[in-house]
Amino acid sequence: MALATALTVPPTAATTAVSQADTSKAEQLSPEKQAALQSAVDDAADAATELASVPGFAGVAVDYSSAKVTVSWKGAVPPSISELAARAADGVTVDVEQAALSEADLRVASTRLMDSQRALQGPDVVIAALPAPNYAGLVAEVGHGSSPARTSWLAGKLQRAAGVPVRVEVVNTEVHPTSTTRRNDDAPWHAGGAMASRDGTDYCTTGFPIIDSAGRHRIISAAHCNKGVGSVVRDGAGQPLGKVTHHSPAIDAQAIAPFESQRTSRTAVFGGPWNATPGSSRYRFPIAGVQRPAVGQVICASGAVTGEHCGARVRATNVAWSCGERTCHGFRASRDDGGVVVGGGDSGGPIYAVINGRAYARGMIDGGSNQRSCGKTSVSTRCFSYVYGIPMVDILNAWDARLDS
Repeated sequence: MALATALTVPPTAATTAVSQADTSKAEQLSPEKQAALQSAVDDAADAATELASVPGFAGVAVDYSSAKVTVSWKGAVPPSISELAARAADGVTVDVEQAALSEADLRVASTRLMDSQRALQGPDVVIAALPAPNYAGLVAEVGHGSSPARTSWLAGKLQRAAGVPVRVEVVNTEVHPTSTTRRNDDAPWHAGGAMASRDGTDYCTTGFPIIDSAGRHRIISAAHCNKGVGSVVRDGAGQPLGKVTHHSPAIDAQAIAPFESQRTSRTAVFGGPWNATPGSSRYRFPIAGVQRPAVGQVICASGAVTGEHCGARVRATNVAWSCGERTCHGFRASRDDGGVVVGGGDSGGPIYAVINGRAYARGMIDGGSNQRSCGKTSVSTRCFSYVYGIPMVDILNAWDARLDS
């Protein structure tokens, strides 16, 4: 991986510990107690990410092995961070690190960068823009096959567009929308079921159920899966499922009103392989609630075409990429072993964490990159080791909706 230019990073600020934990404790526990400690870490991270709207918030990361949650903050740290540490379970550490830029700063900068380059050079030059270490600027991933990647001026041009320091990384990939039983679901609907054309050809996946601001039950999926409001959606057998009532390209999300039932789903997600049967231990998980993703957390992604893929870690949040003619923001996750996490036809499907046998909504599948061999899937498709997700919290906030759980 080549670097077109270096990013000047200020010296790392001292980390302020607001709680203490034995960093080797997790490794010494039984599997059951490790799972309980991981759940406690996720609870602390969820509380920290609820501060995302407070000026100065930069990001949250977890380290399960040391049972630590790190909150990055620009400027004066509010008292609520110390309150988080006081509420954390025994053995969980909450630390705060100073950040050069806030999440809001970087979101504005990455949007400027992506929008300007898409307008000038098309959507495939800058593949994604994500926060640099210490939130000191942006890392712009540029496709190795693009002519600008071979120039010396690209980094400076991107930095001027963004208004913050930018480091360029040349990568051999691009982001692909992942649109192309689970295959024959029925009302009330699951998240993770197939959406298909009239002849039963899979193209997308149903997502989490929500209740909109008027109290109506709806099903989430990706906006790029259909043309817009009024589009008829079919299940994996080609039978009518519902009609699109909300269509928001800015978050690449749509909401579907089902035809057959006032209840949109069993408030459950399909797990296991794409062809899992009700006898499978991972066939179905009840939905428990919603959580904003944090760096380091382990997630599952479940698509109608490739099935459920668990063990992926969130590598970055506040990532920007092109979704159609817009810039989307969300998170990116991958497995440590580089294995498949998502494939074509999985767009719109649920991204979640399973805690105590229940699924906590983290996001909606939007795209994938880093192509990999698929193995068995419901239809022939392309598979990827990176999944890009729109946070479910952002979708709910955009429509003043709540999760139907």
